[in-house]
Amino acid sequence: MMSFRKDFLANGSAFALASVVAFAGLSDYTAQALLNFESGQAAMPALAARYLALFTTAPSSDAGAGGTEVSGGAYARVQVAGSAATNNTTASGNATLHYASVPSWIVAGMTATDITTPGVIPSGATVLSTTTTTVVLSANATGAGVGNGDTIVFSAWPAASASSGNEPATSPASVANGATVTFAQATANWGTVVAFGLYDAATSGNLISWDYLGAYKWVPFTCASASPGVLTCDSTSDAPANSSSIVVTQKFGGGLPTTGGSWAGILTTANLSGATFTAGVNTTSIGGGSFRQVTQQSIPSGVTASFSGSTITLSAA
Repeated sequence: MMSFRKDFLANGSAFALASVVAFAGLSDYTAQALLNFESGQAAMPALAARYLALFTTAPSSDAGAGGTEVSGGAYARVQVAGSAATNNTTASGNATLHYASVPSWIVAGMTATDITTPGVIPSGATVLSTTTTTVVLSANATGAGVGNGDTIVFSAWPAASASSGNEPATSPASVANGATVTFAQATANWGTVVAFGLYDAATSGNLISWDYLGAYKWVPFTCASASPGVLTCDSTSDAPANSSSIVVTQKFGGGLPTTGGSWAGILTTANLSGATFTAGVNTTSIGGGSFRQVTQQSIPSGVTASFSGSTITLSAA
Protein backbone atom coordinates (compact mmCIF):
# COMPACT_ATOMS: atom_id res chain seq x y z
CA MET A 1 0.00 0.00 0.00
CA MET A 2 1.27 3.42 -0.77
CA SER A 3 -0.14 5.75 1.87
CA PHE A 4 -0.87 9.41 1.17
CA ARG A 5 -1.66 9.95 4.84
CA LYS A 6 0.47 12.63 6.48
CA ASP A 7 0.37 14.07 10.00
CA PHE A 8 1.34 17.67 9.32
CA LEU A 9 3.56 19.99 11.31
CA ALA A 10 3.87 23.65 10.38
CA ASN A 11 6.35 22.88 7.61
CA GLY A 12 4.28 20.04 6.18
CA SER A 13 6.65 17.31 7.33
CA ALA A 14 5.60 14.14 9.10
CA PHE A 15 6.66 13.81 12.73
CA ALA A 16 9.01 10.90 13.36
CA LEU A 17 11.76 10.09 15.83
CA ALA A 18 15.19 9.15 14.54
CA SER A 19 14.74 5.66 16.01
CA VAL A 20 11.47 5.10 14.15
CA VAL A 21 10.83 4.62 10.45
CA ALA A 22 9.70 7.71 8.58
CA PHE A 23 5.95 7.76 8.04
CA ALA A 24 5.39 6.93 4.41
CA GLY A 25 3.23 9.19 2.29
CA LEU A 26 3.49 12.60 0.69
CA SER A 27 6.97 13.93 0.06
CA ASP A 28 8.07 17.40 1.13
CA TYR A 29 7.68 18.48 -2.50
CA THR A 30 4.04 17.37 -2.63
CA ALA A 31 3.17 18.57 0.89
CA GLN A 32 4.56 22.06 0.22
CA ALA A 33 2.78 22.25 -3.15
CA LEU A 34 -0.48 21.20 -1.48
CA LEU A 35 -0.12 23.74 1.35
CA ASN A 36 0.73 26.55 -1.09
CA PHE A 37 -2.36 25.61 -3.10
CA GLU A 38 -4.59 25.43 -0.01
CA SER A 39 -3.40 28.83 1.24
CA GLY A 40 -3.96 30.45 -2.15
CA GLN A 41 -0.31 31.18 -2.84
CA ALA A 42 0.22 29.01 -5.93
CA ALA A 43 -1.46 26.62 -8.31
CA MET A 44 -0.77 22.92 -7.99
CA PRO A 45 2.00 21.68 -10.31
CA ALA A 46 0.77 20.83 -13.80
CA LEU A 47 -0.39 17.29 -14.48
CA ALA A 48 2.67 15.26 -15.43
CA ALA A 49 3.86 11.74 -16.07
CA ARG A 50 4.45 9.44 -13.10
CA TYR A 51 7.19 6.84 -12.75
CA LEU A 52 7.32 3.95 -10.28
CA ALA A 53 10.64 3.38 -8.51
CA LEU A 54 11.76 0.46 -6.32
CA PHE A 55 13.76 0.79 -3.08
CA THR A 56 15.86 -1.79 -1.23
CA THR A 57 16.06 0.66 1.68
CA ALA A 58 13.04 2.85 2.36
CA PRO A 59 13.51 6.65 2.57
CA SER A 60 14.16 7.95 6.06
CA SER A 61 12.92 11.49 5.41
CA ASP A 62 10.05 13.24 3.62
CA ALA A 63 12.57 14.66 1.16
CA GLY A 64 13.31 11.10 0.03
CA ALA A 65 16.78 11.07 1.58
CA GLY A 66 18.09 7.87 3.10
CA GLY A 67 16.38 5.63 0.58
CA THR A 68 18.31 3.27 -1.68
CA GLU A 69 16.77 2.95 -5.12
CA VAL A 70 17.65 -0.11 -7.17
CA SER A 71 20.37 0.61 -9.74
CA GLY A 72 22.20 -1.33 -12.42
CA GLY A 73 21.26 -4.71 -13.83
CA ALA A 74 18.94 -3.13 -16.48
CA TYR A 75 16.82 -1.45 -13.78
CA ALA A 76 14.78 1.57 -14.86
CA ARG A 77 11.71 3.27 -13.41
CA VAL A 78 8.46 2.34 -15.12
CA GLN A 79 6.08 5.00 -16.39
CA VAL A 80 2.68 4.37 -14.81
CA ALA A 81 0.79 7.50 -15.87
CA GLY A 82 0.98 10.19 -18.51
CA SER A 83 -0.80 11.69 -21.49
CA ALA A 84 -0.88 11.33 -25.27
CA ALA A 85 -2.67 13.38 -27.95
CA THR A 86 -4.86 11.61 -30.52
CA ASN A 87 -4.29 12.13 -34.25
CA ASN A 88 -7.83 11.31 -35.40
CA THR A 89 -11.39 11.42 -34.15
CA THR A 90 -13.29 8.69 -32.30
CA ALA A 91 -17.01 8.95 -32.96
CA SER A 92 -19.63 8.44 -30.30
CA GLY A 93 -20.34 4.73 -30.02
CA ASN A 94 -16.78 3.74 -30.94
CA ALA A 95 -14.09 2.57 -28.50
CA THR A 96 -10.89 2.94 -30.56
CA LEU A 97 -8.52 5.86 -30.00
CA HIS A 98 -6.10 6.76 -32.80
CA TYR A 99 -2.46 7.85 -32.52
CA ALA A 100 0.48 8.45 -34.81
CA SER A 101 2.39 6.14 -32.48
CA VAL A 102 1.07 4.62 -29.25
CA PRO A 103 3.58 5.12 -26.41
CA SER A 104 4.95 1.78 -25.17
CA TRP A 105 4.09 2.58 -21.53
CA ILE A 106 0.33 2.48 -22.24
CA VAL A 107 -0.78 -1.03 -21.27
CA ALA A 108 -3.99 -2.97 -20.71
CA GLY A 109 -5.81 -2.12 -17.48
CA MET A 110 -4.89 1.57 -17.44
CA THR A 111 -7.73 4.06 -17.06
CA ALA A 112 -8.28 6.63 -19.80
CA THR A 113 -9.61 10.19 -19.34
CA ASP A 114 -10.10 12.86 -22.00
CA ILE A 115 -9.04 16.14 -20.38
CA THR A 116 -9.60 18.18 -23.55
CA THR A 117 -13.28 17.22 -23.81
CA PRO A 118 -14.24 15.93 -20.35
CA GLY A 119 -16.91 13.26 -20.19
CA VAL A 120 -16.70 11.89 -23.73
CA ILE A 121 -14.80 8.87 -22.39
CA PRO A 122 -17.01 7.30 -19.71
CA SER A 123 -15.68 7.30 -16.15
CA GLY A 124 -13.82 4.11 -15.35
CA ALA A 125 -13.04 3.21 -18.96
CA THR A 126 -9.85 1.17 -19.21
CA VAL A 127 -7.46 0.05 -21.92
CA LEU A 128 -8.35 -3.36 -23.36
CA SER A 129 -5.60 -3.60 -25.97
CA THR A 130 -3.14 -1.59 -28.02
CA THR A 131 -1.48 -1.67 -31.43
CA THR A 132 1.23 0.61 -32.76
CA THR A 133 -1.39 3.22 -33.68
CA THR A 134 -4.57 2.42 -31.72
CA VAL A 135 -5.84 2.02 -28.17
CA VAL A 136 -9.07 0.05 -27.67
CA LEU A 137 -11.06 1.01 -24.56
CA SER A 138 -13.54 -0.95 -22.47
CA ALA A 139 -16.30 1.61 -23.16
CA ASN A 140 -17.44 3.54 -26.22
CA ALA A 141 -17.00 7.28 -26.56
CA THR A 142 -20.16 9.30 -25.90
CA GLY A 143 -21.54 12.73 -26.73
CA ALA A 144 -19.49 14.55 -29.35
CA GLY A 145 -16.84 11.81 -29.29
CA VAL A 146 -13.08 12.18 -28.92
CA GLY A 147 -11.61 14.93 -31.06
CA ASN A 148 -8.50 14.92 -33.22
CA GLY A 149 -5.72 16.25 -30.96
CA ASP A 150 -7.54 15.60 -27.67
CA THR A 151 -5.21 14.91 -24.76
CA ILE A 152 -5.95 11.56 -23.13
CA VAL A 153 -4.53 10.84 -19.68
CA PHE A 154 -3.70 7.20 -18.93
CA SER A 155 -3.01 5.86 -15.42
CA ALA A 156 -2.29 2.49 -13.82
CA TRP A 157 -4.82 3.47 -11.13
CA PRO A 158 -8.58 4.07 -11.37
CA ALA A 159 -10.40 6.80 -9.46
CA ALA A 160 -10.02 6.59 -5.67
CA SER A 161 -12.74 5.55 -3.27
CA ALA A 162 -13.75 7.70 -0.29
CA SER A 163 -12.67 7.02 3.28
CA SER A 164 -15.07 5.55 5.83
CA GLY A 165 -15.26 5.02 9.58
CA ASN A 166 -13.49 6.72 12.46
CA GLU A 167 -10.05 6.06 13.86
CA PRO A 168 -8.89 3.61 15.00
CA ALA A 169 -11.27 1.59 12.83
CA THR A 170 -10.62 3.69 9.74
CA SER A 171 -10.77 2.59 6.12
CA PRO A 172 -8.80 5.34 4.35
CA ALA A 173 -9.59 6.74 0.95
CA SER A 174 -7.66 4.48 -1.35
CA VAL A 175 -7.08 3.20 -4.85
CA ALA A 176 -5.36 0.00 -5.98
CA ASN A 177 -3.59 -0.35 -9.31
CA GLY A 178 -5.74 -1.79 -12.07
CA ALA A 179 -2.94 -2.27 -14.59
CA THR A 180 -0.03 -4.65 -14.12
CA VAL A 181 3.28 -2.82 -13.65
CA THR A 182 6.19 -4.70 -15.21
CA PHE A 183 9.87 -3.83 -14.97
CA ALA A 184 12.68 -4.88 -17.32
CA GLN A 185 14.22 -8.30 -16.69
CA ALA A 186 17.01 -8.01 -14.15
CA THR A 187 20.46 -8.74 -15.60
CA ALA A 188 22.02 -8.62 -12.13
CA ASN A 189 20.79 -9.10 -8.58
CA TRP A 190 18.54 -6.14 -7.67
CA GLY A 191 18.46 -7.18 -4.02
CA THR A 192 15.39 -7.33 -1.77
CA VAL A 193 12.89 -4.60 -2.56
CA VAL A 194 10.91 -3.30 0.44
CA ALA A 195 9.39 -0.01 -0.75
CA PHE A 196 8.51 2.03 -3.81
CA GLY A 197 7.93 5.63 -4.78
CA LEU A 198 6.25 7.77 -7.42
CA TYR A 199 8.40 10.35 -9.23
CA ASP A 200 7.63 12.91 -11.90
CA ALA A 201 10.65 11.94 -14.01
CA ALA A 202 12.31 8.77 -15.30
CA THR A 203 15.53 9.73 -13.52
CA SER A 204 16.08 12.16 -10.64
CA GLY A 205 12.99 14.43 -10.59
CA ASN A 206 10.71 15.11 -7.63
CA LEU A 207 9.54 12.35 -5.31
CA ILE A 208 5.73 12.61 -5.11
CA SER A 209 5.09 9.95 -2.46
CA TRP A 210 6.39 6.59 -1.28
CA ASP A 211 5.38 3.59 0.80
CA TYR A 212 6.29 0.02 1.58
CA LEU A 213 5.49 -2.89 -0.74
CA GLY A 214 2.32 -4.83 -0.10
CA ALA A 215 -1.42 -4.21 -0.30
CA TYR A 216 -1.76 -3.15 3.32
CA LYS A 217 -2.83 -0.06 5.25
CA TRP A 218 -1.32 1.71 8.27
CA VAL A 219 -3.06 0.47 11.40
CA PRO A 220 -3.17 2.31 14.78
CA PHE A 221 -2.17 0.28 17.85
CA THR A 222 -1.65 0.58 21.59
CA CYS A 223 1.17 -1.21 23.38
CA ALA A 224 1.63 -2.49 26.92
CA SER A 225 4.85 -2.60 28.91
CA ALA A 226 6.17 -6.15 28.62
CA SER A 227 9.04 -8.29 27.35
CA PRO A 228 8.28 -8.32 24.50
CA GLY A 229 5.73 -5.50 24.30
CA VAL A 230 2.22 -6.56 23.30
CA LEU A 231 0.65 -4.55 20.47
CA THR A 232 -3.13 -4.34 20.25
CA CYS A 233 -5.05 -3.09 17.23
CA ASP A 234 -8.78 -2.39 16.98
CA SER A 235 -9.75 -5.38 14.89
CA THR A 236 -8.60 -8.98 14.60
CA SER A 237 -8.78 -8.55 10.83
CA ASP A 238 -6.00 -5.93 11.04
CA ALA A 239 -3.66 -8.05 13.20
CA PRO A 240 -0.81 -9.56 11.16
CA ALA A 241 -0.21 -13.29 11.10
CA ASN A 242 2.80 -14.70 12.93
CA SER A 243 6.14 -14.21 11.13
CA SER A 244 4.81 -11.19 9.20
CA SER A 245 7.17 -8.33 8.40
CA ILE A 246 6.01 -4.96 9.75
CA VAL A 247 7.29 -1.43 10.24
CA VAL A 248 6.27 0.80 13.14
CA THR A 249 6.04 4.57 13.43
CA GLN A 250 5.00 7.12 16.01
CA LYS A 251 1.79 9.04 15.40
CA PHE A 252 1.70 12.83 15.58
CA GLY A 253 0.75 13.85 19.10
CA GLY A 254 1.42 10.38 20.52
CA GLY A 255 4.36 8.43 21.80
CA LEU A 256 5.72 4.95 21.28
CA PRO A 257 6.57 2.93 24.38
CA THR A 258 10.16 3.32 25.52
CA THR A 259 12.34 0.30 24.89
CA GLY A 260 15.72 -1.14 25.65
CA GLY A 261 16.14 -1.57 21.90
CA SER A 262 14.58 0.13 18.92
CA TRP A 263 11.39 0.20 16.85
CA ALA A 264 13.43 1.01 13.74
CA GLY A 265 13.69 -1.23 10.69
CA ILE A 266 11.57 -4.17 9.65
CA LEU A 267 10.26 -6.21 12.58
CA THR A 268 8.86 -9.76 12.71
CA THR A 269 5.57 -10.55 14.42
CA ALA A 270 4.78 -13.45 16.78
CA ASN A 271 2.37 -14.57 19.51
CA LEU A 272 -0.79 -13.64 17.60
CA SER A 273 -3.93 -13.87 19.75
CA GLY A 274 -7.04 -12.15 18.47
CA ALA A 275 -6.13 -8.50 17.94
CA THR A 276 -2.83 -8.70 19.88
CA PHE A 277 0.67 -9.70 18.81
CA THR A 278 4.33 -8.99 19.55
CA ALA A 279 7.13 -7.64 17.36
CA GLY A 280 10.24 -8.69 19.29
CA VAL A 281 10.71 -5.34 21.06
CA ASN A 282 10.86 -5.22 24.87
CA THR A 283 8.99 -2.19 26.25
CA THR A 284 9.37 -0.36 29.55
CA SER A 285 6.31 1.91 29.29
CA ILE A 286 2.91 2.02 27.61
CA GLY A 287 2.24 3.92 24.39
CA GLY A 288 0.96 3.60 20.87
CA GLY A 289 1.65 4.24 17.22
CA SER A 290 0.90 2.83 13.79
CA PHE A 291 2.18 -0.30 12.06
CA ARG A 292 2.07 -1.56 8.52
CA GLN A 293 2.76 -4.94 7.02
CA VAL A 294 5.51 -5.13 4.39
CA THR A 295 5.93 -7.49 1.47
CA GLN A 296 9.64 -8.00 0.87
CA GLN A 297 10.44 -9.00 -2.71
CA SER A 298 13.78 -10.54 -3.72
CA ILE A 299 14.64 -9.84 -7.37
CA PRO A 300 17.65 -11.92 -8.47
CA SER A 301 19.27 -11.85 -11.90
CA GLY A 302 17.06 -13.22 -14.66
CA VAL A 303 13.79 -12.36 -12.93
CA THR A 304 11.20 -9.98 -14.40
CA ALA A 305 9.54 -8.08 -11.55
CA SER A 306 5.83 -7.64 -12.22
CA PHE A 307 3.17 -6.25 -9.88
CA SER A 308 -0.32 -7.42 -10.81
CA GLY A 309 -3.53 -5.47 -10.24
CA SER A 310 -4.55 -4.59 -6.69
CA THR A 311 -1.03 -5.08 -5.31
CA ILE A 312 0.07 -1.42 -5.20
CA THR A 313 -2.32 0.69 -3.16
CA LEU A 314 -2.37 4.46 -2.77
CA SER A 315 -4.31 5.68 0.25
CA ALA A 316 -5.11 8.83 2.19
CA ALA A 317 -6.70 9.27 5.59
